[in-house]
Amino acid sequence: MKSILLTSTALVAFAGAAAADGHSGISYALSGTLGYNEEIDGIGEDGFYWEGNLQTTATAELDNGVTAGAYFEVTVAGDNNDANDDGGQDLASSDFVLSLSSETASIFFGDTGTAADKHWVSAGNMEQDQFTTGTDSAVLRGDVAFGGVDASISYIIDDENGEAEQLSLGAGATFGAYSFSVAYEEDTDFVDGSGDFNGDETFGISAEGTFAGATVTLAYADTDGESSTGIKVGYPIGPVSLTASYVDESNGDANWEIGGTYADGPLTVTAEYEDNGESGEDITIEGSYDVGNGLNILAGAVNENEEDFDFYVAAEYDLGGGAEVLFAYAQDDDGDQGDEIGAGEYDPGFTVEVTFSF
Repeated sequence: MKSILLTSTALVAFAGAAAADGHSGISYALSGTLGYNEEIDGIGEDGFYWEGNLQTTATAELDNGVTAGAYFEVTVAGDNNDANDDGGQDLASSDFVLSLSSETASIFFGDTGTAADKHWVSAGNMEQDQFTTGTDSAVLRGDVAFGGVDASISYIIDDENGEAEQLSLGAGATFGAYSFSVAYEEDTDFVDGSGDFNGDETFGISAEGTFAGATVTLAYADTDGESSTGIKVGYPIGPVSLTASYVDESNGDANWEIGGTYADGPLTVTAEYEDNGESGEDITIEGSYDVGNGLNILAGAVNENEEDFDFYVAAEYDLGGGAEVLFAYAQDDDGDQGDEIGAGEYDPGFTVEVTFSF
C-alpha cells in the first residue's frame, strides 16, 4: 500500500518541480449561466438560478520526454430558494486530475476512469457489464501502449484510510478493420457512495469489425455468475445511420433496440425503440433544425417504461462572442423524467437561460 501512496505523492511533487523549471503552460475556461424556470408540480428550479464554472489545465514538458499535467474545476452556484447562499456563493471544487505521461506510458490520479471503464466496448443494453463507471473516491490508473495494444491497470483509493481497493484491468487493440477489448474488475467489500460503483466481480470481452459497410460488435459480459451476450450492428445509408442490437440475458428476458438518425443539411431527426425486457419499453423521437443566423429549433418526445409521453420544444440562439440564449418548454405529467427531459435535460415548465463562455 505504501508504494501506491508514494507514487501519488511523487506525482504531485514531480509536477510541481516541472512547473518551477518554467516549462509550463496554463489555460483557463470560464463559463457563467443565468436562468429562470417556472416549475411544474414541484420539479424544476422554480425561479432564478445561476452558476459559474472555472476549469484550469496546466501542463509542463520535462527534459526526459515526460509531460506533467494538472486539471481542476471550481463551480459556484445558487438559486433563489436558498436564503443562505448570499447570491450564489456556494463554492465547490471537483474533477481534479494529476498526470505524468509519455508516448508509451502514463499515470493518472484523481477524478479519472477505471481501467475497465476506459477500454470496455459493449454491444447494446447489456445488464451484466456492471463495471464501475464512476466513484466518489480518487482513482489511480496506469496506461501503457505496446505493439498495437493499449492496456491499463487501476485502483480506487479509499478516502478514509488511503488504501487501494478494487483492482481493475482493461486492454484494447485494433488490427486493420477489427478491434478487440477485454476488461476485468475484482469483487470488493469496499463501498463507494457513487451510484456508478459496483463491488461485484465483473468480466467482459468484445470484438468489433466492419463488413460490407456495416459495423458489427459482439460482446460477452459476466457479473457474479450472471451473463449477457450481445450483438450490435450499425449501418449507414446515405444521410441515414441505422443501429440495432440484441442481448440475451441469463437472468430475465432479452433486451433489444432499433434506431436511426437522419442528418441532412439543417435537419437532424433521431428515433429509437428499446425493449428492456422486464423493465418495459422506451420510445424516443427527437429532432433539430438549424434555421440559420444562429437560431436552432429543437423538439422531442420520450416515452419511458410504457408511461406517458413527455415532450419538449426549445430554441437556442447564438448571440456571438461565446454567449447563447435558450428558450424551452417541457412537460412531464407523471414526473418519471425528473428535471432531465430529453437530450437537453430540460426542467419541466418554461425556462429562459443565458450562458456565457470565455
